[in-house]
Amino acid sequence: MREYRFDVVRVVCMTYIVTYIHLYEYIYPNGRMTFYLPICIGMTHACLGAFTFVSGYLLGKKYIFGQQGDADIWTFYKKRILRIVPLFIVSSILLWLIDFNGSKSTLNGLLCVSPFIDPKPRTLYYIPIILWCYLITPLISRHRLKWRIMGSLVIMVIIAIARYLFPSIDSRFLFNVFFYLVGVISAPCFNWRINIPHGTSIKISAVLTFVIIVTIVMYYSMQFSNAVQMAIGAMGVFVILFVCEGISSLLFDNSNVQQSVLKKRVCQLISVVSYASMTCYMFHRFFYWSAESIWNPSDTSVKWFYMIVIVFPIILVCSYAIQKVYDNLHQQT
Repeated sequence: MREYRFDVVRVVCMTYIVTYIHLYEYIYPNGRMTFYLPICIGMTHACLGAFTFVSGYLLGKKYIFGQQGDADIWTFYKKRILRIVPLFIVSSILLWLIDFNGSKSTLNGLLCVSPFIDPKPRTLYYIPIILWCYLITPLISRHRLKWRIMGSLVIMVIIAIARYLFPSIDSRFLFNVFFYLVGVISAPCFNWRINIPHGTSIKISAVLTFVIIVTIVMYYSMQFSNAVQMAIGAMGVFVILFVCEGISSLLFDNSNVQQSVLKKRVCQLISVVSYASMTCYMFHRFFYWSAESIWNPSDTSVKWFYMIVIVFPIILVCSYAIQKVYDNLHQQT
């Protein structure tokens, strides 16, 4: 059964980043950069953290490695690489061609070393992080919960020590890996609507995880302002999960036939946007640049309308088409 609550999480997170945080730069390129406030940056971390948590949860539920699991490591790596890397390469090249990212940062991103050394590519810095999360998945996605926890603790300690010794390591790497591990650990434990009372497990895990993540961030972030942003992000992850759980409960209520018909339509829309969300994240900068090249209205209100009402739906349609065509092509090979 498809878990639409996670589709809702993807849609909410992608929409916030693409239509507010990143779009703001195009609407106000020379000022009013309020999205640099700690709470705005923190919520950006929260959206990516929630996105990463969902990836960890779903992969930790689907794949079990080791003697008691039936998942093949190389098959897993092949699927993950084919899913994201070719589109990531294309996106990186496009952003380099339009001079959004420089040559060195683009190369660091493509080599997946940007989480550890500078310069880091703008926007696409997240893709190497999630690829490193995929790399460590077979080490932690095990049949027994204790092995998942022990493996996660070892990985976090190693990253935290490395972050302390080498400050160039991106604190966002530590943040997102942590929530990916939380997702993998949660997968076999928490079936939110079947095994335990509704919402109880996520509330318990939220409190414990929040204490841990804030402690890690406060000790290993080099600047207090960065620690504040990460703490806001940590709280924001759980706010997003709670809110999206509530939205999915309201939207997908089967209390009557009419709502079931509406549910089907809403589910289809959310699934389509969720399916295109990663592609939309990777390519939206190029589409915004193209839209500005076609028409760049000077009036702020007109530009908001142009970008949100006209350009953003086009980005969604194009992102879905790109992902669909690409999936059909690599499934035939």
